[in-house]
Amino acid sequence: MTTPYDADLVALLADASFDRHTPPPAAAAPYPEPAAWAYEGLRRITAAVGGGKPLLADHRRLRALLELTAITDPVLFHVTFLHHCMTVGPALDYGATAADIAELTSGSAMGAALMTELGQGNSDADIRTEATYDARTREFVLHTPGPEAAKYPPNVGLPGVPRLAVVSARLQAGGADRGTCLFLVPLQDARAPHPGVVIHRRPPTALLPLDYATVSFDRVRVPHHRWLADGATIDPNGVFRDPLADPPTRTGRSLSMSRFACGAVTAGLAAAARAGVSIALRHAGRRRTHDRLAGAVPALAHHNQRRLLFGALAQAFAATALARAATRDSWEIPDGGGRGHGPGPGAMRRFALAKTAADRLAEEAISRSRSAAGAAAFFSENRLVDYHALAMAFRSACGDNQLILLDAARSMAAGIDYAPPTEDAPDHWLRLFRARERLLHAELTAALRAAEALGIDAFTAWDTHTDLAQRFAEAHLARVTAEAAHAAYRPGEPPSGSATDIRAQLYQLFCLEEITAHSGWYHEAGLLTVEDTRALPDRLAHTCRTLMPRLDETQAVLDVPSALTRGPLAGPDYVADLYAQLEERPPPFPCPGRGHTV
Repeated sequence: MTTPYDADLVALLADASFDRHTPPPAAAAPYPEPAAWAYEGLRRITAAVGGGKPLLADHRRLRALLELTAITDPVLFHVTFLHHCMTVGPALDYGATAADIAELTSGSAMGAALMTELGQGNSDADIRTEATYDARTREFVLHTPGPEAAKYPPNVGLPGVPRLAVVSARLQAGGADRGTCLFLVPLQDARAPHPGVVIHRRPPTALLPLDYATVSFDRVRVPHHRWLADGATIDPNGVFRDPLADPPTRTGRSLSMSRFACGAVTAGLAAAARAGVSIALRHAGRRRTHDRLAGAVPALAHHNQRRLLFGALAQAFAATALARAATRDSWEIPDGGGRGHGPGPGAMRRFALAKTAADRLAEEAISRSRSAAGAAAFFSENRLVDYHALAMAFRSACGDNQLILLDAARSMAAGIDYAPPTEDAPDHWLRLFRARERLLHAELTAALRAAEALGIDAFTAWDTHTDLAQRFAEAHLARVTAEAAHAAYRPGEPPSGSATDIRAQLYQLFCLEEITAHSGWYHEAGLLTVEDTRALPDRLAHTCRTLMPRLDETQAVLDVPSALTRGPLAGPDYVADLYAQLEERPPPFPCPGRGHTV
């Protein structure tokens, strides 16, 4: 699974200026505003790494950059993926001009994606922003018809940052609705918003703090060349032609730009999970506890700590295996752009489900790491709470996890690019996962057929069975994730005791936890005996004990550069490192009872 990082990327991000939570110890150096700090960091990264070319041309290097920025600071990761994936990606895929791509890849303008709208929740399916074609000037008039159509909540509220955004709008051309299309729209320059662009910055938020805003358009003129036409045309006589069949198909194609986010977010979440587990494991391995029975022992001498952290380690491992496969496909752009031929529904479903799986695994892994680290994990200087914030944000961002699961279940139940898994599997664990998915699929489709036979309307039939549908989609997700984890440890590779062997243990631990969570169902289905079910806790405990003496090797498997996991909790001596920071940067108020400030 390990993908060694290029030394120049690690060295770049290890620079002290990329440490937002611990500024240089200059006497009065203020803590930076997160948004301003992040955009300056993005400019430096783009100048140092991009070389004026789209990073999407090199999937391995882009994925490495996103993983490393997520480890360094989720705020930096957020602006990096929005620029290099969600703005440059659609620009390349849907046909932007070379000049606009050069403006983005040079870093002279920061990218943004303005998709969701205030009155539509996190749904992009019913965009209200209008783009009306003016045949006289060959321009598009971008307009927000009401407050419900304001774009919300893109992080574009900081003044003075030149912005070039991908904006979704419903195209009106030749007197007809042509579906949702994409446009490249400059929002502001270094001085002010562009005429007709209205930006209202939202109040600050504690989690993933950036310059979130609402954006409205008051008859903003967009030149023809900034329509990301994707193969569609409007001739000088105003005749509209589209290689796609109809407006709904065009809307679906425009929404498929989310694939660039899915790949990026999946990679970032997995990296944040690995970083959180790495910090917590390192701390637990040296933190002394005072047990009433054993006296002073390391935290990891306790079974509950091992279960928390080695289980989290297995989840981070599985998320990474899934993520590194997802980026390869989700970022693929045919030569010359997509021109109306993007990924099919099955592929889009896989990308969205990969994001959902990575987010769920990352949120649980980081939560467990925070629990193991105690009160210290609450503070951003130790990074865990920031990693957790990233996972919590993407529970709904980039598609709501539950809605993704239900949409996937519905399309799979309808047989769209899906067939239930066969019984054949490389090992016992995968046979169990495949059997659960297959049986739940059969149960769901049978229930829907029975409802149809009774004349129950489609909405009621589906709504009645959404709990079953979600269980089926979750079973599918568990199976796909387990298969990715199985492939990542490369079974059969010698020698025992190597990193391969540790990956095999992590794969088994992931499977044991997933099976244990549904052990009653497996027993009722006749897939586990009573003895099998009762043995699961002991097998979990044994696997954790097996990993206990190999903490240094597990750190290598996590592949988290120590230079990027900053903060006292990540250091060799938490107390000494914390007080060293206090001595380097004394705040300007006295500490009662001591001879200096704290």
